[in-house]
Amino acid sequence: MQWAIKLDMALPSPIRVILRGVGQVFFCGNAVTGLIFLIALYVGGLTAGLAATVGVITSTITAYLLGFSDDDIDAGLYGFNGTLVGPCLFLFLENTPLLWVYVVFASILSSVVLAALIRILTPYRIPASTSPFVLTCWMFMVAVYSFDSLSRGPLLPSPDIPSAIAGADIAPIETWFSAWTASTAELWSVALSKGVAEVMFADSVIVGILFLIGIAITSWRGAFMAVCGTIVGVSVPILLGANQTVIELGLYAFNPVLTMMAIGWVFLKPSAGTAFLALLAGILTVICQAGLANFLAPIGLPTLTFPFVLVMWMFLFAAGISKHWRET
Repeated sequence: MQWAIKLDMALPSPIRVILRGVGQVFFCGNAVTGLIFLIALYVGGLTAGLAATVGVITSTITAYLLGFSDDDIDAGLYGFNGTLVGPCLFLFLENTPLLWVYVVFASILSSVVLAALIRILTPYRIPASTSPFVLTCWMFMVAVYSFDSLSRGPLLPSPDIPSAIAGADIAPIETWFSAWTASTAELWSVALSKGVAEVMFADSVIVGILFLIGIAITSWRGAFMAVCGTIVGVSVPILLGANQTVIELGLYAFNPVLTMMAIGWVFLKPSAGTAFLALLAGILTVICQAGLANFLAPIGLPTLTFPFVLVMWMFLFAAGISKHWRET
């Protein structure tokens, strides 16, 4: 929307860059969208909002001090991984004053990892996307086992064999269909909106709705792909008989949301063909997430957004040798 672009450009440069960094979590390089996202995070919880703020500011300042690309910094590309690092570590680790220092160090590392991956992947026209966030958070989560002053939180998965985790609380497929067809539209809307909200670790319907509004301000197609992604992330696990609680929390949906936005809107030329390709990628992301969850179960790590990153990378690498797909 033109008014959002004009308002974005009217903001002072430091504020514009920080807010664009928040917006880039959903590929939206617009400060107005980023402001809506940040407000949504504070609505979801003060700690999450503060952690995201500390993360995006730290990672952006790090990129500036280390002399990384001014264009990339201005676009907010060095801010969104830090935005995710903060809320993620506060969700999975024990909340202590020292954790704020931990978040600062993790945000610094996320910018360094991003710069390294940009250098590696740019010749192939492949984005690093949220992979620096994933790699950084995995490292910092595992590191707490060596530090007496830091500890894992109750939501960080306990190391266990995959079958014990995957088999918990799974109802027969007949139960799934009867339960969901009899449920109200409200139940569906809750699961769908939470699927968008969980991209930034927010378990809130209101946050999910605000995220969609923010995306729509930047692009209606982007918002449409996000909605399609969360539909895929709810319906496909139901059909495959996944854990009902996990589905209702939107935990199967946030990765397909990002995958479908990336393939169907951002990195390939928008068309009916790429929309279908995005749908296929979204479905495969659900399966990839289940596989990675079982793969990571023995070491007690969450998948985070790695299923999205992995599927997106494979599809974009494949696009480079296909005569049918056209990159923008």
